[in-house]
This record gives sequence, structure tokens and C-alpha cells, in this order.
Amino acid sequence: MDDLMQALFNDILDRLLEKYYGQTAYAQRRMRRDEIGCTLWNQLSQDQKEQLEELQRAYDDVQMAELEAMFLASFDQCKSLALSHSA
Repeated sequence: MDDLMQALFNDILDRLLEKYYGQTAYAQRRMRRDEIGCTLWNQLSQDQKEQLEELQRAYDDVQMAELEAMFLASFDQCKSLALSHSA
């Protein structure tokens, strides 16, 4: 993303995203994920914990890339809707 798009994306993450969580099952899903993660974490050796942390960072990177792509697609869709479609 260019600097302007990155600034808009960061603003949404910092100020707006949280207010939309209530319209989804975000809190419940996050709680369930954390419960499962805690149970798994307590069963792992130190080497396995390090490997799991590395895997989680990789998942986080993919999720952030997906959020960025969704933001860019949404921005393009809004821009398209704002354009005149008459010839």
C-alpha cells in the first residue's frame, strides 16, 4: 500500500474497527480461540512453545495481509460506487 492508503488503513484499525466487533461474533470467537490456545500451551514443551509462537506470527502476518486486501478492495468498491455510471 502507498503511504496514504496505509494511513487510512491504520486509522480504521486504531479508531473504527473495534466499534464493529459487536456486529460479529468476534468476542465469542476470540474467547474460544484463547481458551483452546491456553489448553494447548500448557501441554507443550519449551521447544514446541517456540515453534507454536513462530506459527502464530505467520498466521498473524497472513491475517494482516488479508485485512489489508479487504480494505483495498472495499476502498475500490466505494470509489466505484461514487463514480458516475452514465455515459
